[in-house]
Amino acid sequence: MEAEVLFYIHSFPISKPLLFTWIIMAAVSVACFLLTRDLKKVPRGAQHFLELAVDGIENLVVGNMGPEGKKFVPLILTIAVYVGISNIIGVIPGASSPTENLNTTLTLASIVFLVGHWAAIKKKGLWTWFKGFFEPYFFMFPINIAGEISQVISHAFRLYGNVFGGGILLSIIYMVAPYVLPTPLLGWFGIFSGIIQTAVFTLLAVVYIQVKIS
Repeated sequence: MEAEVLFYIHSFPISKPLLFTWIIMAAVSVACFLLTRDLKKVPRGAQHFLELAVDGIENLVVGNMGPEGKKFVPLILTIAVYVGISNIIGVIPGASSPTENLNTTLTLASIVFLVGHWAAIKKKGLWTWFKGFFEPYFFMFPINIAGEISQVISHAFRLYGNVFGGGILLSIIYMVAPYVLPTPLLGWFGIFSGIIQTAVFTLLAVVYIQVKIS
């Protein structure tokens, strides 16, 4: 889906989703540097929350994939952090959620798809992986391919639709009752719903990779 171009760097167009993706990347990079520059064996302050986040993602991944899932923890954690901030940043006046753009969610879903298949090839071997598209019968090949494509599309559209739809609904409520409901609805759709959608997208990413390597 095309997004409005804000400006150009030479001939490269910078859209709002791309700009806020860069802002999120910069903010997360700075936060990671500050949070990890003086780690203690006994966590204190913000380190508690950092370790809780990492442990939570690791337990989710390893609980679904087993010990071999540890190598996917950095990827899943990165996806969770990026999607979570992208979903919530829209509550800031003038900001825009990158996940309201279909290009963003399709890119994220495609990354999960490619990583899953690459991991399957490394684990099973190229020939065994390829034969899987013809199981349980050879004529199932077109259906299996369609299923793989639909997985990417559904993964992307689920996040995009919920974030984009929530933004539209909130805008409508602002117009209908601007002085009565905006604050609680802003909290509901912008924060709570954003967290829920992050959890769903992250869990599906884990499940899709686990299915491919199993």
